[in-house]
Amino acid sequence: MSKKQKQFCLALLAIVILLLIWLSKKHPAISQNLEKGGVAGTNTSAQIEKTSAPIRTPVTLAPTNEYQQILPQNEQKKQSMAQEALLWRTPILYYGKVVDESNQPILGVQVSFNTSSVNESLTKEQYDNGTVTTDDRGIFKIDGVHGVGMVFQLSHPNYYSYPENITDYDIRDYPKKGALPNTEDTALVFRMHSKGHPVPLIFRSGGFHAPNDGSIANFPLRGNTRAEILGQLQVQGWSGIRSDTNPYDWKVQLTMPEGGIIESTNYFDFLAPETGYSESVDFQVSGSEMARKQYFLKLPSGYVRFKLEVIMGKDMFVSGDYYYNPDGSQNLEPSQDIHPTQ
Repeated sequence: MSKKQKQFCLALLAIVILLLIWLSKKHPAISQNLEKGGVAGTNTSAQIEKTSAPIRTPVTLAPTNEYQQILPQNEQKKQSMAQEALLWRTPILYYGKVVDESNQPILGVQVSFNTSSVNESLTKEQYDNGTVTTDDRGIFKIDGVHGVGMVFQLSHPNYYSYPENITDYDIRDYPKKGALPNTEDTALVFRMHSKGHPVPLIFRSGGFHAPNDGSIANFPLRGNTRAEILGQLQVQGWSGIRSDTNPYDWKVQLTMPEGGIIESTNYFDFLAPETGYSESVDFQVSGSEMARKQYFLKLPSGYVRFKLEVIMGKDMFVSGDYYYNPDGSQNLEPSQDIHPTQ
């Protein structure tokens, strides 16, 4: 080897050494590899890339919004249930006033009531009931019981209770309905009607299905026994007849052969009229599948107070309750308490 060649090789070796020193400072992994006897090359490049990749540290995930909302919702539900339970422990103070058909107070009306509540630990349902009586001002007071509301009934031997009287009370309905009836000034008013001259009557009821195409169906009116037929009330019904000339959905016609029929519009009208009867009457119905009516029927043997209910569907269902005075008089006021269908 010539002298020039030796100098060139030494210079080249020096450059390689300097390059390795520079690389070892910039990439410590190379220095470590060299210390272990490794040679810089393809594998070293791979190690450089892997070492220079970003280091990932464990991350603690925060609860999601959905999870964060579960606990508040459950807590709200628990609070709502507790408030509902406490509502059933509400102390009840209730005032009412009872008057007759002339708005005069009635003394001695018995008011029977029942309430539903829970015990003090809110773990068990319990019930309170009792009876109070109106004073000479017609005022009654219910106190000393708990619950969210109550049901009650009015009774007096000389009066009938009006059907429109409410029979329940719920504190959740107020103040939507107005002032709470917890003072004499805000007492709720109940009405009763004086009894006239009640007499023993025969009470009957019945019902049947019939076509709704105008066919005649007979409702037998029975006397002292089922075999005794006082007369036949003929019932006809027509469905689906709305048109320009008939602005209603269905109609019913009632006929009382060998007698007469007249509508009664007074709930407490117990005295059958002597005149004004027609052999047939009819009524039309729109927007409902059911109709209720009350009539007086005049028969050869006397009079009947008849309460009719008709339900119109695929066919016609007719039902009726009626009272008959066996002595043939016009007085149809029953001696027993009545709760007729309205």
